[in-house]
Amino acid sequence: MEHSVYLCGWRQSPEGFSLWTTTKPRVRAEAPTYSLAEDRLLEAVREGGGAMHAVLEFDPPLPKSELESKYACPELYLISGDDRFETDAPRQVAFETEEQREARLAWLDSFFERPVCRKCAAPSSPRSNRPLQLTYAPRQSDGAFGHVGSDGATNVEILSEQFLALLSPEERQPLVFRLVARRGRSRKFYELLGPAGPKFVAVAGLPVSGWRCAGCGRLTWGYWVDGFSIHSFVAVSDLPQPLPGVFTVGVGPEVHLCATGARWRELVGKAGVRGFVSRPLGVVSDRELVRLPELPTYEESLAENRHTSRWSEPPPRVAVP
Repeated sequence: MEHSVYLCGWRQSPEGFSLWTTTKPRVRAEAPTYSLAEDRLLEAVREGGGAMHAVLEFDPPLPKSELESKYACPELYLISGDDRFETDAPRQVAFETEEQREARLAWLDSFFERPVCRKCAAPSSPRSNRPLQLTYAPRQSDGAFGHVGSDGATNVEILSEQFLALLSPEERQPLVFRLVARRGRSRKFYELLGPAGPKFVAVAGLPVSGWRCAGCGRLTWGYWVDGFSIHSFVAVSDLPQPLPGVFTVGVGPEVHLCATGARWRELVGKAGVRGFVSRPLGVVSDRELVRLPELPTYEESLAENRHTSRWSEPPPRVAVP
């Protein structure tokens, strides 16, 4: 199926929400609530010959709820391409033997300074000097995300040279990139390697979803609250000062690009930002800060999932080794 990002506009009135795509304003929808208007706009995109699974990116951003506004000072967004890249990683096969799994993880080891965990396949060290070898990179997007290996334990992001050219010298200078290997392609992509930025944190009082590895202690968590668009947080006391327009959050090898609301509004819609989406990043005060949440093991979370529907949302992409 086709997946595409559509830049959209919106208007709110006493009657409800009006939404439309920027490139084709006649592709629009109206409804008393945003949720219903979004569903109708997605249907209008499909009926107009667009993507079957469209992603809507709004400029300016949609209004925030009172709870979201509480965690939006300063206003920050995680930004990345919505497409997925593929590598030449050995594929996990059905009924994999221990020998086959060990051979696959040994291949994965070469991408990190120390071997990955044999239980969850997650790394506990930075990337090695071995570059990614891509078998697929997006043609119509300036960024993508994917995994180093087939286990999906390590999320990394790649950015096009066109996107990097949009950044100011002051924004680009601290960032650490490595050219990814692609055969027979002139368009260049770079893996985002660093630097390390503010770590993801938890929030006291908010229900958290996640798990920990009983082998290496790696924590994976996120927030999936109805009507709440913030899924991950950083501490306000950890933010760099003065705050750059673009910087990194997270610790290698999982580093993410972050932009202030003002800087993102300058970038969105430009050539070089095709296929990019933004996700609000919450900012928590020291009063509500929890550095590391208490989480069940992966096995315990699976057992809990058999009795509840708490995991109906996609798994969180926040991880701390």
